[in-house]
Amino acid sequence: MLPKIKEDFLHYLWRAKKISQNDLITTDGQSIDVMDFGHYNTEAGPDFLNARIKIDGTLWAGNVEMHVFSSDWHKHRHQNDKAYENVILHVVYEHDIPVTLKNAVHPLPVLELKGKIPKSFLQNYQFLMNSKDSIPCRSCVKTIDYSRVQWWKYALAIERLQRKSLYIKDILEKSQGDWEETCYIAMARYFGASSNTLPFEMMASHTPYSLIMKNKDKKLSLEALFFGQAGMLHADYQDAYFRSLKEEYVFLQRKYQLNPIDPVLWKFGRLRPVNFPTVRIAQFAGFLHRSGFLFSEIREAENNTEIRSLFQSDTDPYWTTHYTFGKESSSLSKAISPAFTNILIINAVTPILYLYGKMTDQQKYIDKAVTFLEETQAEKNRITQMWTSLGMEIRSALDSQAWIELKTQYCQEFRCLSCRIGHEILSQSS
Repeated sequence: MLPKIKEDFLHYLWRAKKISQNDLITTDGQSIDVMDFGHYNTEAGPDFLNARIKIDGTLWAGNVEMHVFSSDWHKHRHQNDKAYENVILHVVYEHDIPVTLKNAVHPLPVLELKGKIPKSFLQNYQFLMNSKDSIPCRSCVKTIDYSRVQWWKYALAIERLQRKSLYIKDILEKSQGDWEETCYIAMARYFGASSNTLPFEMMASHTPYSLIMKNKDKKLSLEALFFGQAGMLHADYQDAYFRSLKEEYVFLQRKYQLNPIDPVLWKFGRLRPVNFPTVRIAQFAGFLHRSGFLFSEIREAENNTEIRSLFQSDTDPYWTTHYTFGKESSSLSKAISPAFTNILIINAVTPILYLYGKMTDQQKYIDKAVTFLEETQAEKNRITQMWTSLGMEIRSALDSQAWIELKTQYCQEFRCLSCRIGHEILSQSS
């Protein structure tokens, strides 16, 4: 069964000027000549503003409203909204009832599009909307001239940076504009990777950055603060390292009146041991022990090498033979790996720099964020593998972030009409 026409498809046809202007007439037989299609309005009010349209030889200036059915005008209660009083043309897929503006004598002119959309164009739209595939255009994406969408990768990557920076902005507001505190909390969040982002962020939020800076030169104190605030020091393991942490945390907790988070929040299940939160907390403590003022160092880094050097830190020797407290394992360095460094650069460093550049109106930091993505190795996951199998180039993190954005924000939501690839496919058929 073919899906019904959606209003956003009508918006697309009007924006892309895919409606042939030959012999356009209203439902009551008046000629239509579109001089200016108007500006697409994504806010409240009519769909297209400031259009200029000749109807039966008379030039009208005003707005255009679009619906699947004429009766949607009443369903959306436009008859009671003053914002719609300057609508000069009602564009619909199917005209079912006349609509009259308030205080008007004659019904609003209607352009019905049913039967006026190129058949192949309509069929291709319906094919995309009816697809059961996670990438709706999978079967035909290879027919596109790749060079025509290559440039769009940059726009997608920037779009993803913008979305990620909104979360950083929220942290900044909660931190009352303190960039160092913001950077610290954001970095903590992404040390939690995908499974423990929330408890890591909560742990950092319960342990102010000012307190970290007071104790950063004492590695045991930093580790005690984080493991204690994580709620992981309530047990009674007998090894010397655990007892030292516990003793130090008891002292610091009393001194600074600290409240740990609930340890039940931490997730260990289905994680590789190297990703256990105990290992990541040890790495986070080592990372902060090595760094100075975190945000300042990130902001002042001139290249990817300097950024990566910030993450070259060690954990306590205890973690070489442990993944959790009280249980020995085979010897393995728990230093932050290059792959995990990539994750931190992609998810924390570049959005922070991007947001700082936007908020301070300094393009150099936006450019630096983009450059760091270009110089960072691409992610390899299910989504990126999906795109490479379709012939899409993924050479850097800028590319992989772009294609992840495309899959999660466009394909997944069937936003084919807002997608450059979807546009190319539709245009091939028109």
